[in-house]
Amino acid sequence: MPWVLLLFIIAVGVGFYVLIYVSAQAQINAVQNGTLPSQPGQLEAMQEALRELRPDRVQSFGVGIVSGIGSVMLIVFAASHVGTEFGWGTLRTLLAHGAGRGQFVLSKSLSLALFALVFMTVGVIAAIVGSYLVTTMANESRDGLDLGAVIDVAARGYYTFLPYMALAALIALWARSAGAAIAAGLVVYFTESLIAGLLIQFNRDFANIVNYGLSRNASALTRVAVTTSASPDPGFAALPDPGQAAIVLGIWTALFIGLAYWRLRTRDVTLG
Repeated sequence: MPWVLLLFIIAVGVGFYVLIYVSAQAQINAVQNGTLPSQPGQLEAMQEALRELRPDRVQSFGVGIVSGIGSVMLIVFAASHVGTEFGWGTLRTLLAHGAGRGQFVLSKSLSLALFALVFMTVGVIAAIVGSYLVTTMANESRDGLDLGAVIDVAARGYYTFLPYMALAALIALWARSAGAAIAAGLVVYFTESLIAGLLIQFNRDFANIVNYGLSRNASALTRVAVTTSASPDPGFAALPDPGQAAIVLGIWTALFIGLAYWRLRTRDVTLG
């Protein structure tokens, strides 16, 4: 699975750039040739889409693709990484040969964190390659890559992976099933932000509660601030401060790992 995931994110990182470039360029050519009727703002929108593919936009566009798809893939990986130990019966063998339960949880946690780091690094490199590739195809300048900004945004995205992976691993250990952990982890990932948004729309005071969850703190770390002169939406509730977000996500990660260790200590693994 690790090799498949790495190959997949490489294909996605480069493929998204090529697909968007080919699609946008084809529409621009069709509008300019009169093959397609021109709609107001259509040409400008396509040109803006092409500008998003430039190297100076990798930190916002390319890293965003890797982070968004990577979150789902790494939840699946974390659940499988722990859950399969029960399905294969290898956990009991490891413990019988002298591996401590704390050592098992720690090694799994560190290996998950290390793989997430490799995954993000490979994905970002693939996105940079894709950006340079389509820029070369378009015969445009390849200058402007801000490597420092790319690393900063990628590091923030990597940090948001950790609590979701720890949660998936905890569920896998608790349920002794990779499938259950994958399903529950993805449900939490996709529904928590939706529920938080609905609660805030119902009453903005709920922001004081949901701002201590996972999704809004993850968004606070990864979202690029945008200033606007328009009046704010009355239903809008500001995201948590990035410093607070980092602390909250760190606490959740430590809590999930601690619960995993506590559950494994109290569990009879003779049937695991």
